[in-house]
Amino acid sequence: MYRKLALLHHPDRGGSTQDMQEINAEYELLSKKLINSNTTFSEGRKYYEHSVSAEIMQKINQILFFEDVTIEIIGSWIWISGNTKPIKELLKERGFRFSNNKTAWYWYYGDYRKMSHKSFSMDDIRAMWGTEEVEKQKMKSQLAS
Repeated sequence: MYRKLALLHHPDRGGSTQDMQEINAEYELLSKKLINSNTTFSEGRKYYEHSVSAEIMQKINQILFFEDVTIEIIGSWIWISGNTKPIKELLKERGFRFSNNKTAWYWYYGDYRKMSHKSFSMDDIRAMWGTEEVEKQKMKSQLAS
């Protein structure tokens, strides 16, 4: 829902800065509420989840308007696939890296070190962590109406 609202109200798309600030504030409030209400999280984990949530929101804002690409959030990683060649340098500037094995760009929060020698396909990763795809066609139709 955040991405849909951001696409509709982002100042780069003709929305107002005030509306976007209100959307961001509400996202942060709900994110904090969700994380803080999880009784299985330690304080350290809650801090980490808040940091990841804020970083993902920033990254989504940076890539939301790229055309001809698919953006997926899988766990705390962002994956971009599709026609990425024209935006390759922009993705690099924004901290994304390219995975030859997956033929997709990715970003993750913090330091990551692979602990296993296993290789997982994108379908395996989606099954393990769940996925949420930014549905650009729906967003475009909402903008047109």
